[in-house]
Amino acid sequence: MKVLVLGCGAVGTVSARKFAELGSVEQLVIADAVPGRAQALAQQIGKPHVHALTLDAGNRDTLARAIRGTGSTLLLNAALPATNLVVMRACLDAGCDYIDMASGGAENDGIPKLTDQFALHEEFKAAGRLALLGMGADPGTSNVYAAYAAKHLLDEVTELRVRDGDNAVCEGHTGFLAYFSPWVFIDETTCGAISWHDGAYHLEPALSGREVFNFPELGNLTVYHVDHEESRTFPMFFPGLKGADFKLCMDDTTWRTLKVLKELGLNGKDKVRVGNVEVAPRDVVVSLLPEPSTLAGKLHGKTCVGTLCRGLRDGQERAYYIYNVTDHQECWTTYGVQATAYQTGLPPVLAAQLIASGEWRGTGVLSPEQFDPDPFMRLLDASGMTWHIRDEQTGAIDPAYIWVEEPMAA
Repeated sequence: MKVLVLGCGAVGTVSARKFAELGSVEQLVIADAVPGRAQALAQQIGKPHVHALTLDAGNRDTLARAIRGTGSTLLLNAALPATNLVVMRACLDAGCDYIDMASGGAENDGIPKLTDQFALHEEFKAAGRLALLGMGADPGTSNVYAAYAAKHLLDEVTELRVRDGDNAVCEGHTGFLAYFSPWVFIDETTCGAISWHDGAYHLEPALSGREVFNFPELGNLTVYHVDHEESRTFPMFFPGLKGADFKLCMDDTTWRTLKVLKELGLNGKDKVRVGNVEVAPRDVVVSLLPEPSTLAGKLHGKTCVGTLCRGLRDGQERAYYIYNVTDHQECWTTYGVQATAYQTGLPPVLAAQLIASGEWRGTGVLSPEQFDPDPFMRLLDASGMTWHIRDEQTGAIDPAYIWVEEPMAA
């Protein structure tokens, strides 16, 4: 593989470091719009096949030239989701496969959405290229968990509900924080949240759907509706699905802060005039928050991402929560990053390995749940991101995975 990682924030940094470790990566180019940022990361990695560029993800022609000039065969877009369509079209122009980790929110605000990306399916298919959407932790691993349940645990899948929890406390910080891109976090929590029920998509009010969910190792945490890609794609690929949604845990301070941001319009993306300058309110808020990568080493607690899968097995109703728990401090000690960044930045690298090896095959614009889950689940284990199954009827946690083949080597 010749890989171009576009964007080197907290998540992009994890992905770049993991790509640099792979023997199958002949060349790795790290790119970022901020001058010197990619160069600093390339220097830290310190390997001869790793290079850096200053590159604007919003410029299609410049991107296409960079892809051609570097001979890149795969681009991972770790920049903001607003750039997805531009970057996808640049990949089409230059003849390159594409992976991202998130799409835009639900509101009609001009930000490219998942539907707009899927609309490029025929163009990617005609070009013989693959665009894999939403291949992070959630979406991404959460989608593969659903595919695993459909293959191994349930004869008929009726509900898929992603639940994401975190009980971490951050040294030196009180109040509102975002453990991944603050811009994306504000976007997906303050827009309406898509859910699926009664055979149709529904728009849930922002910050609604309060529910207490029992997370393995973390305990009971309060979760709320958040707009996420899984709520859109699950009904597309699991026929007969009766319910799908995504809920994220938020403490009272986070929930109240987001509520105020929305009510005052401080989550807005459109520029407003302030004195002699124009500025987007959200950009001001984001500029006042710490960069997620700087939180590494300061977080104490764990994060859990999982998919609650309900359905029928041998005519009986069954439910399983498939999940991974990652400890922030252990992640910092082992990898030098915080857990959320690691959970998100690792999966696209594993997917790239499977694409390169031919175990995941396809052309067009595809979602993670459309692939065979087993190779990916094995790589998760081999990478140390261990996953488990909790039987929701008995409460038993099963670390013994349901296959008989030998695990694939890392």
